[in-house]
Amino acid sequence: MQWSPSGRSSRRPAGPSWAKGLTAETDERIRRMAQSKTGKPNWAKGLTAASDPRIAKQAATRRGSRRGPYKPRANTAAREGPLDPLEPLDYLAGRCADYAYLLGLYLGDGAIVSKTNRLEISLDARYPAVIRSCQVAMQRVHPRGRVAIRKKGEGCRVVSSYAWEWMVLFPQHGAGPKHLRPIHLTGWQVQIETEHPFELLRGLIDSDGTRFDRKVGGKTYPAYEFANESADIREIFCRVARAVGVGFTIPKPNVVSVARRRHVAALDLKVPPKWRESDAFD
Repeated sequence: MQWSPSGRSSRRPAGPSWAKGLTAETDERIRRMAQSKTGKPNWAKGLTAASDPRIAKQAATRRGSRRGPYKPRANTAAREGPLDPLEPLDYLAGRCADYAYLLGLYLGDGAIVSKTNRLEISLDARYPAVIRSCQVAMQRVHPRGRVAIRKKGEGCRVVSSYAWEWMVLFPQHGAGPKHLRPIHLTGWQVQIETEHPFELLRGLIDSDGTRFDRKVGGKTYPAYEFANESADIREIFCRVARAVGVGFTIPKPNVVSVARRRHVAALDLKVPPKWRESDAFD
């Protein structure tokens, strides 16, 4: 037998456990500790989190915090089946107005990163009220998700949220710019468009539209303009405007203008102005 400098043996003497003063429980613990040093994975040693409290503690630590005693995962056969296909109108029950506004923003300046199911809407940093409205609408349409706002350059803010539902709620997503591919609303989107036309117009104007004052003969006249390179998106704007009785003209190939006084007044009643940060100090 070898002795260490402290005067104690560095090697456990041979013999049965009862001769060493070890109980059956202590001997089993020592056996498991010896197995853990062999380098084999726990499953190869016949150990599981349900049978070994040390493994359960390690699993709880990997989850980030102790959340009570470990509960073995249920059998695959006992789990619930896959999620049912998303029914957009059922999912959006009571939130169709927010979706109509968010759809207008998406058609103007939105995109979906299909790899991560992330909805992104890029907005002008000069209009914080529009950014907040987009954030609120996105949160209401998908309450379980978290909406983030990040800075992209000096004049752009990106409002984004992760959810697999975005791929279903915005079937117009695809590779490349919108003006290089067809953009058409589906049947359930047309139904929402019919029920909430001014919310859709508001989203389109907040993204790619503007309200300004024209001077004619020394007098000032307010007007709206919507500019978008996609002919399909401009047609959506014109179709909704016709449905609510708002007249328009097309002064340029990519611009739709609303300039008649009564039509501008109708939009003023339903579309809040896009206040800029500088307007508060004018």
